[in-house]
Amino acid sequence: MPTWTSPPQLVALAAFYAQAQAHPDAYSDAAFLKAVQAAHWPTNCWSYAEASFAIIAPACLLRPHLSAELIAMPIDAMIAGGLEDAGQVIAIGLDCATRQAPYVVPSEEGRRWLTQVWPTLGEMIETVFQTRLQEALAEDGE
Repeated sequence: MPTWTSPPQLVALAAFYAQAQAHPDAYSDAAFLKAVQAAHWPTNCWSYAEASFAIIAPACLLRPHLSAELIAMPIDAMIAGGLEDAGQVIAIGLDCATRQAPYVVPSEEGRRWLTQVWPTLGEMIETVFQTRLQEALAEDGE
């Protein structure tokens, strides 16, 4: 699991992931999602998306059934950053996994998930992207 040494919220999340891996039934899905969401911090949309990929990848590995909810986090940031084409989402995630100097370094497990599993989630990504885009457009229209 991740071995982040900073910032503090990622250090806490790494410890949480270790506990969740050691004791898979110790945390409800709601508590799991809350811990992942709490590790995010305010920044610009694209840095947030990059950090979010590093944050959610181990979570998706530990709880694949929550992947649709987890991938909404970086997708929301990409939409806020102006992305309108779901076809670019996989490439952006792959770039985050392979970038030389990432905003947040993905763990080895996270990098493996982003390079091996992420590209296979096209249908889920498309569905989440379109749903979140429509929700964002509806909010803008209010």
